[in-house]
Amino acid sequence: MIRRRLLVGLAAAPLLGAGRPPSPAADLDAVWRQAVADPRQGRTDALLVIRNGQTLMERYGAGQGPDVRHVSWSMAKAVTHALVGAAVLNDGLDIDRPVGVIPGQHRVTLRHLLTLTDGLPWDEARRPVAVASDASRLLFGEGRFDVARFAASRPGPRRTPGTHWNYSTGAYHLVAAELSARLFPALKAPGARRDAMAAWMRRRLFAPAGMDSALFEFDPAGTFYGGSLAWATTRDFARLADLYLDDGARDGARILPPGWARFAATATVEPSYGAGWWLEGRPGPGAGPTLLGGQPPDAFHARGLDGQVAMVIPSRRLVIVRLGYTPDAVTGWPAIGGCLRRIITVVS
Repeated sequence: MIRRRLLVGLAAAPLLGAGRPPSPAADLDAVWRQAVADPRQGRTDALLVIRNGQTLMERYGAGQGPDVRHVSWSMAKAVTHALVGAAVLNDGLDIDRPVGVIPGQHRVTLRHLLTLTDGLPWDEARRPVAVASDASRLLFGEGRFDVARFAASRPGPRRTPGTHWNYSTGAYHLVAAELSARLFPALKAPGARRDAMAAWMRRRLFAPAGMDSALFEFDPAGTFYGGSLAWATTRDFARLADLYLDDGARDGARILPPGWARFAATATVEPSYGAGWWLEGRPGPGAGPTLLGGQPPDAFHARGLDGQVAMVIPSRRLVIVRLGYTPDAVTGWPAIGGCLRRIITVVS
């Protein structure tokens, strides 16, 4: 009897030299250290993990911190999608009305532009060199003086709207121009339209969502760079993602229309793209492999050049933001995807 009690007691006690199972926090610290040390991921500036509104990890690289604004690159498309939603909710914006910012075009709508099914000619490819792409010429070349005019005037055949998907930063600059024109039709001076639009963004989206650091750059014509140049802190990009996790509401107050997050996460012609957000359900011919390998299937994310990610996973009540500089997209994106999968495994 004594021996049996002793064996039971030993079984209940920790073995000598064996530590307790690592906590999620410890495992997430290991993920951070691995991300920083992984040359494929380039420079990891920030990792923020939030589950059910609780911050599980917030780490920053050298020279970074919670108050540092980061450039969005194409994560700006998700911010612009939210701005359009705020206009639908508060200002009666109709996204199925033909846009007026494309000369001679009467069939393209904001819905087409948001889902990248507008059918307009646009070459996002960075071949043979990056500076040759339409996106580079828009941001850094002749297009930078009037981004909407440049995006609307690319030569080439036009396809029937809604029938063909083509990744286009220009489409979201046209969204920006159309949104400004609809909200402030009487304002023609670039400075007046810029100031009015910036104030409207803060009133309708940034302040209600708690995104106090968020701002957009504007071109000389008074149009904000809706496809590429939003700036915000890591926490504010997470607040944007959290808004889509909770169907456009924050603290019980509605900021986006009911179902707007579902619109963002619903594929149209391209299975891996919704509206301003990339989807995990299955890879498509236009966009290549998904970031997480398709699991969890309800995950969707905003993605920007050089490794910017704001991930939403409704089934796990999880938001993950990764920011940094990953210049090699071929090896970098799979490595970032692996990092995100490790985070999901740890916290699930």
